Amino acid sequence: MTRFAFKSTMLCTAFAVLSTSLAVSTATAQDIAPIKVEYSQIYPDGSRLATAPTEVRILKAEQMQKNVAGKVALGVLLFAIGGGTGFTSSSKDNMVGTSIEPLEDRSNIQTPKPDAFATRLQTVMTSTVKNDPDLTAKTFEKPLLIAGGMTQLVYEGLTGPEAELYRLKSDWTVYKRKEGFVMLSNPNVVVDCSYQSPTAQSQVAWAENSYAQVKREIEANLADCEEKVLAAAPALLKE
Repeated sequence: MTRFAFKSTMLCTAFAVLSTSLAVSTATAQDIAPIKVEYSQIYPDGSRLATAPTEVRILKAEQMQKNVAGKVALGVLLFAIGGGTGFTSSSKDNMVGTSIEPLEDRSNIQTPKPDAFATRLQTVMTSTVKNDPDLTAKTFEKPLLIAGGMTQLVYEGLTGPEAELYRLKSDWTVYKRKEGFVMLSNPNVVVDCSYQSPTAQSQVAWAENSYAQVKREIEANLADCEEKVLAAAPALLKE
């Protein structure tokens, strides 16, 4: 091989490598989402979910009664030894229920996988940005965060017939920290995707067909949340 032929071969190889690199870079740049959508166990107010939920749980009246009784007993004890009451209020909205047992087919009580829901909203937000001329050139440093996802069958009342009735409740929240400097106003734009079933039913009624209604309402809640986020996109992305 002559020196000229060798140099020509090297130049062609280098050009081919450069062309491939540019093509890959261009494709990668096009595929990068304009705004990240991620799951977080931290709510907008700073409170934290201990672990990401995987199944619907059930919070029964008797669990709350035991919790309140325990706190009252502790308060009486602390008061007797001169340490104050030590009593803090309890709310069924911040208590975690127990596993639904017995149940062989648990597919209908699986809570949505946070990453899958994030991917679903990622598609919505990416499309929104790319179709809005005012947003296409904007750089988003702060991600859109999905928090919560705790879903439970929660007792309707502490005593009487209502203690045997339950509503499905979920606490999904979608929020984004504002891009600009924030001093006095709320630093986050929040979309409340929490859910409460319209009617309370007995556990027996919920349990029909391996809790099929639970799954239907969870799916409806996610679809509704997606619509809410889409409607709130201007506020989420333009602040």
